[in-house]
Parts: sequence; C-alpha cells; structure tokens
Amino acid sequence: MSKLFVAFLWHMHQPVYKDPISKKYTLPWVRLHSTKSYNDMLSILEGFPDIRQTFNLVPSLMTQIQEYASGEVSDTFYELSQKPASELTPEERVFILQNFFAANWETMVLIYPRYRELLEKRGRRTSAGELGEIQKRFSDDDMRDLQVWSNLTWFGYAARDKDRELQQLFLRRRGFSESEKLLVLEKQRQLIQSLLPRYKAAQDSGQIEICVSPFYHPILPLLCDFESAFEAIPHVKLPREQFKHPEDARAQVASAISYYEHVFGNKPRGMWPSEGSVSPEAAAIVAEAGIQWIATDEEILLNTIKGKGRGEMIYAPYRLQLDGVGLNIVFRDKSLSDLIGFSYSKSQPEISAKDLFGHLRNIHSFLRPTSGENLVSIILDGENPWEYYPDGGRSFLTTLYSLFSQSDAIEVTTIGNYLERFPPKLGLKRIFSGSWISHNFNIWIGRQEDNTAWDMLARTRRHLERQQKNLADLAPEVLEAAWNEIYAAEGSDWFWWYGDDFSSAFDGEFDRLFRSHLMQVHRLLGEDIPAYLNEPIINRGATRPTEQPSGFLSPLIDGLVTHFYEWVAAGSFDVRKSGGAMNISETCISRMYWGFDQEHLFFRLDTSMSPLGPEMSDAKIAINFENEKRRRIELLLPSSSREKALMHIREQTGEETWSEPREGGTIGVKKIIEFSVSFSQLELKTGEEVKFHVTVHKGRIEIERWPRNGYIEFKVPGEDFEASMWFV
Repeated sequence: MSKLFVAFLWHMHQPVYKDPISKKYTLPWVRLHSTKSYNDMLSILEGFPDIRQTFNLVPSLMTQIQEYASGEVSDTFYELSQKPASELTPEERVFILQNFFAANWETMVLIYPRYRELLEKRGRRTSAGELGEIQKRFSDDDMRDLQVWSNLTWFGYAARDKDRELQQLFLRRRGFSESEKLLVLEKQRQLIQSLLPRYKAAQDSGQIEICVSPFYHPILPLLCDFESAFEAIPHVKLPREQFKHPEDARAQVASAISYYEHVFGNKPRGMWPSEGSVSPEAAAIVAEAGIQWIATDEEILLNTIKGKGRGEMIYAPYRLQLDGVGLNIVFRDKSLSDLIGFSYSKSQPEISAKDLFGHLRNIHSFLRPTSGENLVSIILDGENPWEYYPDGGRSFLTTLYSLFSQSDAIEVTTIGNYLERFPPKLGLKRIFSGSWISHNFNIWIGRQEDNTAWDMLARTRRHLERQQKNLADLAPEVLEAAWNEIYAAEGSDWFWWYGDDFSSAFDGEFDRLFRSHLMQVHRLLGEDIPAYLNEPIINRGATRPTEQPSGFLSPLIDGLVTHFYEWVAAGSFDVRKSGGAMNISETCISRMYWGFDQEHLFFRLDTSMSPLGPEMSDAKIAINFENEKRRRIELLLPSSSREKALMHIREQTGEETWSEPREGGTIGVKKIIEFSVSFSQLELKTGEEVKFHVTVHKGRIEIERWPRNGYIEFKVPGEDFEASMWFV
C-alpha cells in the first residue's frame, strides 16, 4: 500500500498598518507576530528535517517586516514602549493602560503574575473615560513593567529557548530597569531582521515552499467583477457603484510575483488567493501570470462538481483548464484545518495531535492509496491560532511532527513538490466562484458598511483614471504612488472589519486607514479631500457626549470664560476621555461645548495650546452638520489678538460642491474659542434633530475629527425645553 501525502499550508498575513501621511505604523501586529508565530513556525522545523511545509507569505506583510528590519519605520506602541516611564504624559499613560493588554488574556497575560497584577490594578472592565483617574494610581515602576510585559509576552518559545537573557527577564517578573526594557525592544529588532533571510534559507534547502498571494491581499473575483458574488448568493445586494477591473487583479498578481522574486531570488510556483477566493476570471489571470498551482476550500470543489461523495473528491489535485490556460488546484480539508484553528487549543496538546494523526490514518484506510495520487491539504491561518494554545502550540506541533516522522504510511510534503511528482489526473472545465468562508463573498460585500466602502473606492478610482487622462504633466512617480494607494485600499482586511460579522477593539482605526489611502490619492493629485471621505464608515450613529445640555445658555461671546456658570448647562465632549485617538500626541481640541437659547446655537472649543499661537494659526476648524441639507461653519483663526477671527457658513450644493462662504454669527477668540449662530441662519426649525461633528484641517489634511466615529445629536429646543429638563 502506498503512502498518503499530507500538505500543510500556513497562511501568514497582516494588512498594511502604515499611515499614508505620517508614514508610521499605527498598530503593532507585524512586529509582535514576528517574534512569536512567524519565528516559532519556522524554528520548530529544525528538529524535524523530514517534515516539509508550505508557507504563504503575503507581500504586504513582507514589506512591513523588511521596513521594521531596516529601522525605517516605527509604530505608536513601540514608541510608547521605548519612552522612559517617568516621562510619559497622562494621555500616554491612558493609551498604554487601554492598549497594552491587547493579547489573549488566558495564555499571554494571566499566566504571568506581574502582568496579571497590573491588569487587575487597571480593572478588567474599564471604560476609556475612567482611565484618566486610574492612571494616577500607577507608579513609574508599574508603567515600566507594563511596557516590558506587553512586549515580552509576544516572544514565542523559539526565541526564549535560544536566548538566556530573555529567559532571565521572564524569571525576573517585575522591577525592570529602563535598560532592560530597551534590551527587550532590541531583541525584537534583531529577530525581525533575521526572519525573511531564514525563510529564504529554509526554502533554498528544500524543507519549505513559500507561496505568494496578490500583493495587498484583495479578493480577486470582486476586483474582476462584483457580479461574481451572485453565484453563491443570488440575492446579495451589490454596491451602488459598479466595479469591474480585472486590470487591477492583474496588477496585484504581477506586483506580488515581482516582489517575491526580489526577496527570494526566484519566481513562486504557487499562490494562495486571498481568503481562498476564486472565480473563473480570477483563476485565468493567475494562470496567465505563470503561477503553477493555487489552493482553496473543499466547498468550492463540492459546488463545482455535484453528485459525488466528499471523500472521493477532495483528496486529489485537479487541473483547471480555462480559455487555453491551465492551473493546478488543491482543495483543503475544512474539518481537519478547523480542528487545528479552532478546537484543539481547548484540549491536551498530545491528545489533540494523536487525534489529528488518527483522522489521517482513517483517511489512509478509506482511500487505500496505491500510486500516490491522494493528497490531504490542511490549510489555515499560521499566526492567530497559536495565541489560544497554552504553550503557543509547541507541544501539539512537536507531538504531531514526531508521529509523522515515525510513520511509514503518511508523508508530509509541500504542495509544489507533490504536484511535481504526481501531476493531476482529474480535470475541471469550470470553477465555482467563492471563498474559503462559506463558499461565498458575504464577509466582504453586501452589508451596508461593506458597500459604502466599495462605493468610496470606486469613486476615488474613477476620479484617478479621469485625472490621469486630463493631467498630461502628472509626474510618473506621483501617478504610481496614487495607484498604489488604490491597490492598498483594495485589500480584503478593510472589508473584513466592516459590517457586523467581525469586530475588534481597533475597528475605528481600520476604517480610518482605509479612508486615508483614498484621501492620499487626492493629496498626491494636489486636490482637496472630498467631504465623503472624511465621514467614518463604521458606527455612523450618535456618539454619547460627556455631558448633555441641561438648560438654556446666554454666554458672552468674547473668547474668555467670563464666569463659572456661563457654560455649566452646556453639552460637552471631552476629547481626552473619548479613547478614540491612535496617535496620542497632543490634540488641537481638548474639549468642546454646545448649547442654545430659543433662537441661537452656541459653541465653545477649548484647545490644548493657545488658539492665538503659531501652532493654531494655519488650522481650519469646521462644525459639520449632517442633516439632510448639509452645512458647515468654518472658522479661520487669527495669528494674534490684533487680527480678527473669521466665521463663514457654507451649504452643500452638489455631491462634492459647496456654496461660496457667507458671513454669519459672532465669534470670539482669546483663551478659548466661542461662537454663536442663529438657528434661522442654519435653516433649522424647532424640534428638528441636529447632527454634527467637528474637524480640524491643516492645508488639505484632516488632522482631527471629533467624535472620531459617528456624530453628536440634539434637538432644536422649544419654549418648554428648560421645563422638561427640570422635570426630568
């Protein structure tokens, strides 16, 4: 009896976390996963020379690893880890307390007594608004220990085994010095520097195969044509804007192959299409680019060929023939892959490994392979599952690889090597359009937020195409940079977090980054940012203010707090307690107030620096009203007390056009910013709901938006407003 062949494909991917403006990474996950799963998964193979593995490294991940390795970039979390604990501002301490426990608590926080102690001191269920007071209870030593543990916990077993200094730091537990903290960060950098060269060396030795994905991890079938979504879900609601750009799919595939060749010195044989997403048109594009094989989910095959038993179908490679081009395809065993990804972490690792090995022996007995034509493909995320295993998956993988090494019936191979030895005997003339999640594209298209994002992308792309034709003198490097922003916005990750399927603590930041890529297209073209790109896609509902208005106001609009009770009945929104800013450098606006009498709307803006100072002189502040007829109040601040502040009102006249500014209202700017405008000037009537948010621009760049997501709302008051508030 011949062997059963098993191929593991470990998918490793992170979206592009670099802010297009600051060129700094706003989230740390590439850096942290590099010291854990990316290192562990390669290192563990050193003890098993006969085990072959396939790794999928997405180009957008590799570019970030290379930038970290070169020292060209940093991220907000790294900079706050590096900063001496005694020099942290209250806002920075709040950010650290809010974000430096972002790991799986059961396996990466609670198992370390000091890290657990710091979590308990902060509180397990703490709102952003409470952290301003809580941070006062943390000493500099507490903050330094938290800085260390939030990085130390991400070193996986491979790094710990080989580094005595890391071992000693884990044993130290508390009371870390600043030099020890910097040592942890330096060891991160050194490990990241070694990562891609070690993957290349392992591939050159033949132990692993590295396959690629389209550069920015887009859903290729949706780039080719939205209507590919209809095959799996005929009633799916598509975005309003049409999107049919197979040329973008070709560009994403071609740039991925080129980058792979630059890093590894040869062309990739295989490709994991982002999220296992396939369609006839996408598969043809991949084949035309010279890729020899792709992999996807078993449900794609079961919906392509109906009527046969699952076991007879999925454990063999196929040759897809489309319009004169051919492509080899393997289909993953969904059940076995999901056992590793979602189930085995809850059981004893040795028992789990033996269970998986037992499943494979049963498949061997069922198939009774005679000539090597049977392949079991186990394909899953290679980074996130290991956070849920108590030891990072070490015992599970060690036991499993040991069982394979001792077996004569099962051989673990790479997908490319298997196909080279055993070319497909079975053929396909078509392929079902879908992904590895429920064989459809429902995660990325069809929900309101998904479709809004696609509409924004389509409009921006269409504008770039138009400007490319109209602006003959556009520099080639500017045009290339603008198209790269479009390609980055096509990545699947942004759409993953839109809608109600998945959520994280960083949804707002993913939304901001997506829109930032589209904004950057306009900046590169030297244009103002369209208003629609400044509107967050997620959480477009009302934001709870710090205080609600409780009575009528009658402030003196002079730019000064005339007396204590002047704004006491106003509504307010405290920016510092909103927990919305990933960039925690000092904000222009620190708090905003609003209120009214029966005829007027009043605003007060407190700033972190003098509103008459040089830092604010080039800032343009706007109150943006989101009612059916959109309006905005624009404030132009003076550079000194001798100059006059200006206040203009504009109305939206078209999709992207606004009326000429007209003067209206009263403004005072001294220590604070105060201004008023009548409800009649804004054409607002008693009882009408008003929705607004505040933005700060410098040049064409929006540097602040409050609230970060959604809007603040109130009703235009009637005569009985104060009486109703008193009754409540």
